[in-house]
Amino acid sequence: MPRPHPRAAAWDVRRAGAVLLGLLLSVPVPAASRGDLESQLKTVAAVGLRGRHSVSAREIRAVLKTRPPSFWPWTERRPLRTDFLNVDCAAVEAVYHQHGFLDAVVRDSLLPVRDPGRVRVLFVIREGPRSRIVSVDFEGVQAVPREALLRAIYARRRRPFNPAYLVADTAIIARQEGEHGHLPRVVGTARRDERDSLDVHVVYRVEEGPAYRVGAVHIVSPEALRVSEKLVRRELLLKPGSVYRRSKMEESEERLYETGLFREAQVSPQPDSTNSLMEFLVRVQGRKLRWLDGGGGSGTQERLRFEGEWGHRNLGKHGLQGLLGARLALDKDAKFLLSRGEVSVLEPWLLGTRNRAQVTIYAERRKDFRIDTLEIEKRARGVAFQVQHSFGRLAYVRLTQDNTWVVEQKPRFLNLDLSPAIRDSLLQGFLPSYSTHRLQLSGVRDRRDNPLTTSRGNLQVASADLAGGPFKGSTSFTKFQVSSSWFTPLRRPGWVLAGRARGGLVKPFGERRDFVPLAGVDREVSRVPTEDVFRLGGVNSVRGYAENEIASAGGLALLNANLEIRVPVVGLFGLEVFVDAGNVWARPEFIRPGDFTPRLGRTNLDAGDVRYVYGVGGRFNLAFAPVRLDLAWGAETGHRVGSLQFAVGPTF
Repeated sequence: MPRPHPRAAAWDVRRAGAVLLGLLLSVPVPAASRGDLESQLKTVAAVGLRGRHSVSAREIRAVLKTRPPSFWPWTERRPLRTDFLNVDCAAVEAVYHQHGFLDAVVRDSLLPVRDPGRVRVLFVIREGPRSRIVSVDFEGVQAVPREALLRAIYARRRRPFNPAYLVADTAIIARQEGEHGHLPRVVGTARRDERDSLDVHVVYRVEEGPAYRVGAVHIVSPEALRVSEKLVRRELLLKPGSVYRRSKMEESEERLYETGLFREAQVSPQPDSTNSLMEFLVRVQGRKLRWLDGGGGSGTQERLRFEGEWGHRNLGKHGLQGLLGARLALDKDAKFLLSRGEVSVLEPWLLGTRNRAQVTIYAERRKDFRIDTLEIEKRARGVAFQVQHSFGRLAYVRLTQDNTWVVEQKPRFLNLDLSPAIRDSLLQGFLPSYSTHRLQLSGVRDRRDNPLTTSRGNLQVASADLAGGPFKGSTSFTKFQVSSSWFTPLRRPGWVLAGRARGGLVKPFGERRDFVPLAGVDREVSRVPTEDVFRLGGVNSVRGYAENEIASAGGLALLNANLEIRVPVVGLFGLEVFVDAGNVWARPEFIRPGDFTPRLGRTNLDAGDVRYVYGVGGRFNLAFAPVRLDLAWGAETGHRVGSLQFAVGPTF
């Protein structure tokens, strides 16, 4: 067969290409869709809502992907995207469904603006009527009282119907059944009434299955277990033969972590439906038994603080924990402020019960009293005995018996004009050494979601001390303190309203002894050791004042309140706007109603006047703690305007 000439072959290729191009050009091109033209060529000028009446604009805008242009002029314009518009319409409808508007319809509309390259996006909403729940029924439920379920679930009569209730309530019902030994299958359904479509009937169908009892508990570890198996089993609340309860399984897991012996602990249920037994597989992975830790920090009073500790988690293989700790603090001038060393032994199970007992022996040297004319330095040693009992996961009470021997306290007069004779007269009756023996009962109830960056919950702390009296010692007094903090999320995402109120009272009794060698200090205040009187001021009480600046000589009555709004800005950075108020009075009977009157402008404040401070601060929420820089203003004449303070950790 003859081979074609190269030029002829090239001509054939060109002719075929021309024919193909002609065919393509002859095919009619469809009109460009809105997504092809507008989403590629247009940007968003504004986003509006029309027809919105029953749902807040803030809640709707929170789910939109189509966003208006940024306030900042240097940011890029946001392109119009058709896929975002479709998703946004469905998302807004879902928001309305959550409020009971099951027939809500949302459509988008694009409106021109002066700039031909931009459009205004308008979401047109037809809300329709609201549907409400008229009945809630349970089928197949026998183990749990119907009234208990009605109190626990979200779906309740006369509430607007939210389809998400069905999902949440099935989990709640399953958990309630799990507290009675069942592993149920729960299905939630809802139907509209045939006569009135706005009435919704909700039914939860439950297949309870058999009631399980606790069977064998198996303990496994991916490596050789460094602790006795007995130390693991004593933390488990899964007693063979008892009714299976899901909460007991979860609490057992938490208790394993609380021991500090394990870095991983998992309790997995293994149901045996044939025998109605629930066996458990406990997987634990131990931590290193010894640890060495150290750190540093800075605050208003303790400008430099260093801490270190060495510990052992399983002394004598009996679960005892030992700790050696040291602490050093310097003031703003890098002068000595505090040094402390201590050794502690902790028994997690006292006398076979889960009550924590701890013995601590300590020695310290500190400066805990300073005014314009005097400072006192002390050397002390002591021993403390402590027993703690927990009530569930959120509360505990603690009983502490502390014995402190101040072996030396050295006063240093800062007024150089005082003659030796005056100094000697002031030191008459001053105790160069003393001892304090006290019994303290304290309690804590903590319902915060996070102790460092709290967004909701509350915290209550109370304590009562009895020093001296039947316990002897150089001083006798009673001391009471109470504090309550609460945290409430606001409507704006991430915004939190936080508040705290606290008070304290000290009442000396018994034989009179003076612990401050100055005539200017109230006689009742001087009867109490300087470490036990109240002072205020600083980054955690009344901001704008230095640490312990308010009533630096101390007082026997304290009132303090804080209120702040925490606002997220971008990423980990946020702001806080705050108001602080508080004062310390020499005696409770010195408190007067007029002391609480706020003063406007700069004015002279008496010792009894409550200090009011307002300000704003920045927060950088790091993983270990928030870092704060607060700027505060007050009304007191002579006090610096616009005081700037740095702190690590939350205010309260």
